Amino acid sequence: AIVSTMEEEEHIKFEMELESIVESDDFTIFNQDDLPVGGFQVMEDIRRKGKLCDVTLKVDDQCFSAHRIVLAAVIPYFNAMFTHDMAESKQKEITMQGIDPSALESLINFAYSGKVKIDGANVQSLLVGASFLQLSKVREACADFLKHRLHPHNVLGIRTFADTLACWSLVEASNRYLQKHFVEVSVSEEFLNLSFSDVREIISRDELNVQSEESVFESVMAWTKRDLDQRGHNLPELLTKVRMPLLTPQYLTDRVATENLIRSSHECRDLLDEAKDYHLMPERRPLLQSFRTRPRCCNDIVGLIYAVGGLTKSDG
Repeated sequence: AIVSTMEEEEHIKFEMELESIVESDDFTIFNQDDLPVGGFQVMEDIRRKGKLCDVTLKVDDQCFSAHRIVLAAVIPYFNAMFTHDMAESKQKEITMQGIDPSALESLINFAYSGKVKIDGANVQSLLVGASFLQLSKVREACADFLKHRLHPHNVLGIRTFADTLACWSLVEASNRYLQKHFVEVSVSEEFLNLSFSDVREIISRDELNVQSEESVFESVMAWTKRDLDQRGHNLPELLTKVRMPLLTPQYLTDRVATENLIRSSHECRDLLDEAKDYHLMPERRPLLQSFRTRPRCCNDIVGLIYAVGGLTKSDG
């Protein structure tokens, strides 16, 4: 008892001496920067050993074990599921729908490691999965991957895919690429398989990068002839979006006027006559202005440049 009392007195004396050295309101904060990363790495190691896992995600016939706290911390979808009074918050096995098994596995691994491999084989399923799980950064990374791989033969499919997922940055990038490379896109299988409404919307754009309106006219004819029985009746409406007055007189005469589909439709012939009048009566052009006489922003309108010059007396 005597020894214990002496130890207590020594401890009190030490604390009093320490207080005299350091002010009570003086402090510092120690920060171990690698702790969060290291902690997640340890949890990933524990998960791979099948220990301490408290939830199993099932897709089709595949199951993936994980920790609720990690999923909730990283993936907004699971945060909402586990932190609200939902039935799944208490279930040990949760059946997932609307997501590819391999994509789910990759995104679970991402929750632990912060890394995910994106390639041509998995980018679409990952983008769908990231959208479903509300992983905005992964979704953005997938969109960027596709933006750098746009091609005349895939841009329309990617645009439709992005539109379905409301991935607007990818939709906009696809539209810009489509407009810049319209001539190449217009001969692709994707273009020839477009719906009538999509073709009409595309060829209506001022931003199409075409050297002449011939490219637009030919794209309409090719699309129509791909399935003439089903598409022939759409030709007059599509031609209203082609800026035929901007076609050259020679092209109008040699190509448009000799096309059987044009000759057999009075609506198409009316549009052809309008274009011819635009060239035959230049003095009336101010009265003939319309959507179809407005040049596209990237269209090269053929014109003439007159150079006037000569020698002055001082030049000899």
